[in-house]
Amino acid sequence: MSGSPTTRLRFLGLLFWMAGGVVLTFAWMGMAELAYVDGQMPYLVSGGAAGLALIIVGSTLILSAAMFDAAERGAQRTAELLKQAADEAVEEQERASAEPSEADVKSEAAAA
Repeated sequence: MSGSPTTRLRFLGLLFWMAGGVVLTFAWMGMAELAYVDGQMPYLVSGGAAGLALIIVGSTLILSAAMFDAAERGAQRTAELLKQAADEAVEEQERASAEPSEADVKSEAAAA
């Protein structure tokens, strides 16, 4: 599978979600066949816990992918702002060096 790491994380997260749903469905089907609670408990404990664990892992993977994307966008935006600030500082410095300073103007006026 090709793509960015976040795409792979999302794909794996969805696979874990689906696997959790399948496990929960089979656990429910096993429980539904039995009328007594003592027979239903193993399905509830093993299937329910495993299904929920898979869904939680899938959710964690999907949220991690979203956080990685947000961090990457933030880093790109920060780099853009730093570049813009540096460009503006260079322009300001060029403007300041092109204009005579007040001390230069006063010394020229005193010399004249």
